[in-house]
Amino acid sequence: MEDCKVSIVMTLVKHKLQMFCRRLRQAGLAFTILILCVFALVVTVAARQIPGLPPPPGARVVKLTRHRGYFNEPSVAINPRNPQQVVVAYQTGAHVAYSGDAGAHWHKASDTLPRNYAMSGDVSVAYDNRGHAFLCYIAFDQLGTDEYWGHNATRNGIFVRRSLDGGKRWQRPVVPVIEHATKPGIPFEDKPYLVADNTHGPYAGNLYVGWTHFTLKQSVILFSRSVDDGQTWAKPLRISTQAGLPRDDNGAVEGFSGVVGPDGTLYAVWADGTHVVFTSSRDGGRTFAPSRGIIPIAPPYFHISNVDRTDGFPVISIDPHGGNG
Repeated sequence: MEDCKVSIVMTLVKHKLQMFCRRLRQAGLAFTILILCVFALVVTVAARQIPGLPPPPGARVVKLTRHRGYFNEPSVAINPRNPQQVVVAYQTGAHVAYSGDAGAHWHKASDTLPRNYAMSGDVSVAYDNRGHAFLCYIAFDQLGTDEYWGHNATRNGIFVRRSLDGGKRWQRPVVPVIEHATKPGIPFEDKPYLVADNTHGPYAGNLYVGWTHFTLKQSVILFSRSVDDGQTWAKPLRISTQAGLPRDDNGAVEGFSGVVGPDGTLYAVWADGTHVVFTSSRDGGRTFAPSRGIIPIAPPYFHISNVDRTDGFPVISIDPHGGNG
């Protein structure tokens, strides 16, 4: 309602200003100054009507990094078996911090970067129904052509690591979901998202990963699942009915996000440049319904002056208590 009031005031101000401007050419300097003062006063009053947002009760900002850098694309997970345990991952590369007191204090986990790749990132974290933490990330030596990652791509892949103590220590060896050695024409695997089935449904304990598979000609969404606590992963399955363009900035299918319903159904979305695309699996990730666009959107990538490119990837969530929606 407050926003509506401000909008009405600003509309009236605009209308009055248009009327006054037609008179300014015929008015003297004193009249012009008077009009500008009235306009400034009205705008100030309108601005003061916008209510400030009070901080959440007990809110506190904790710095996880000691210095500034390209620390972005974070992922956060809370242990369903012990909500005091929280883990957050961020790049560049695959960094992890953990908390044992519901986020009040944080510690950086050591030895999370891959030892055999030059770069890592696009991190995602989740806890499974056993309380184990999982970290998923991409790793590579060098990117391909700018925004055209499948062109001249070097060895790369998607990898998962497990922690049995809430995120403090991370097991080795690293488990590959998919991996490519360097040779001409290899694809580039990008932007994975990790999902855990923490329901009491028939597929409880399953882990799922969806991501973008870039080649020289197109992009598709691939998917893999693990039914043994992340120790092995099934052969990737294509779940995007329609392919996207091969570039990362003009119509690729990208931004996989998933959530599991109370009955074990996996729901997934991503962007294809013109729509939010939706699909689902009712058999634990073995098969999927044909994907389809459900919400028209603008292109997911856009640039902000003096910042960098940003994206509008979709995110899906669900009411764990069910209901009519």
